[in-house]
Amino acid sequence: MRIELVGRRPLLRRLCFVEPEAGSLVLDARQLTFASPLDLAAMVALARAAGARGEHVQLITPRDRNVASYLERLDVISGLPPGADVVGDLPGGPRADLADRLLEVTPLRPDGANQLSERMGRMLTRHYGDLGRRYFSGVGELIDNAISHGVSSLGAFVAAQVYTGATSGRPGIEFAVCDTGVGVRAHLGHTLADDVLVDDVAALEAALRPGVTGTREKRGHGLNDLWRAVPKGGFARLQLRSGKGLASVVGDGGSRRPACVPSDVEVAGTWAFLRVHPY
Repeated sequence: MRIELVGRRPLLRRLCFVEPEAGSLVLDARQLTFASPLDLAAMVALARAAGARGEHVQLITPRDRNVASYLERLDVISGLPPGADVVGDLPGGPRADLADRLLEVTPLRPDGANQLSERMGRMLTRHYGDLGRRYFSGVGELIDNAISHGVSSLGAFVAAQVYTGATSGRPGIEFAVCDTGVGVRAHLGHTLADDVLVDDVAALEAALRPGVTGTREKRGHGLNDLWRAVPKGGFARLQLRSGKGLASVVGDGGSRRPACVPSDVEVAGTWAFLRVHPY
């Protein structure tokens, strides 16, 4: 499979440029101009999953040296599977300590979840205080979902960034977690009938309903509870990809507008992206 990563935040869009390519995964980032935490974590998750299947993995670096440097700085390059080819230039150079604003692409496994959560908590409270704790409740829910629902030998991969608003005027956080587990449809299949889960789009629609869970535990309110993290007058966007389904939910002040559609990129596992900002 060949995926062309074009422009800004390409994996947050419904359409990506995808071509069949047997026995290999090519991530062509030559035209990439900006990468979100989802793009970063997803590139590594795609590459690691392809490597585990025995496919050859190739990453073509961005023409924009600043973007290429960003992929290197956020550990996309070092996160590729052994034997992956990197085609193009990498600027290299010293690595600034931005631990208070960036979470590089990081493997997420059950034994490291607490440490990761503590780091995210420090990032958010440093910039947003009590509001950061509300933000963290949403982040924590996605971490918990990946740990409990997305179990696989590869684990999951996370990335995050805190925006102060100094340049954009829009402070907030972006967090992504991409697991390589069975996916939403197979997970919900433990408790829901096949006629409810006719495809991946229907599975995502079900996952966003209150009370739906793939276990026999009394849980399943998590994705809906994310909106508790949105301050009054604030804004949140949750995006989920699983299989050939894409769900996008935009909320402000407690209202939510979900949309679930087919996706061109088939995801092995589940990708989740959350953006929250106070206004």
